[in-house]
Amino acid sequence: MKSNSMNQIERAKNKRREKFWVGSGKFFLILIIVYLVYIATLKIIEAEKNKNNIFNKKDIEIEGNHIISQEMILNICGFEHSSDKKIPIDIDRVAQKIMSLNYVQGVSITARPPRKLNITVEERKPIAFIYGRGLNLIDNQGYLMPVPEINMVWDLPLISGIKQKLGKLGEMSVAADTYLALEIVTYLELENPLLLALISEINLNKSNYIELFLTKGGATIRISRNSFYKELYILKNYLANYIDWAQLHMIEYIDLRFKDQLVVKSKV
Repeated sequence: MKSNSMNQIERAKNKRREKFWVGSGKFFLILIIVYLVYIATLKIIEAEKNKNNIFNKKDIEIEGNHIISQEMILNICGFEHSSDKKIPIDIDRVAQKIMSLNYVQGVSITARPPRKLNITVEERKPIAFIYGRGLNLIDNQGYLMPVPEINMVWDLPLISGIKQKLGKLGEMSVAADTYLALEIVTYLELENPLLLALISEINLNKSNYIELFLTKGGATIRISRNSFYKELYILKNYLANYIDWAQLHMIEYIDLRFKDQLVVKSKV
């Protein structure tokens, strides 16, 4: 009797095992196999990606850079100055490092067959010098940049006299007067580039008006803070119709702040 009971228990265990493999056990086995195939596929894809992202210096094409040197970008890619070896390049990491540079607004990196890596840099375009805690550059969005140590001619006006704190380099200016000066530069770029080329400095030191200093001992132009668009338009017409540009150095100042009149004072 005892032997028969043991046999019945063993048969019951076997049936439970069979049911397990037919049911949930079989499902978990399939799940494990799928997971292992997935991991193996990822490793193959990663290996193929690394294989395709191996370049040497000659394979790198760099465009759009004027302030940032090609050597700097190649260093970011991982190339040493004297090395001509092929190295694996992590495109995402390189893009992030280039974007962290002060003068970069955007970057596009594209791998092209058979084996070329094209790096197109969109640099920020400075439109003026600005004096805060030292001399810096600023673009039309108010982004502050250090002056790069390169041999480049910067034919830009200087924004000065801002009494508010400008903020940090590599960030947007936090001074309201910064954007007032940038509005003037942007307006002149579009409406009167000849006059903009003659302006050496935009000074915001005065609380009720702005001074534009012209180059080569030329006139000082005084405009109000609140209606400078209208006044600069009047000045454009006045200079075009009544003033010989070559004689600007004979004028001490032009004041446009008075309603329905323009004051011109000649040098004695």
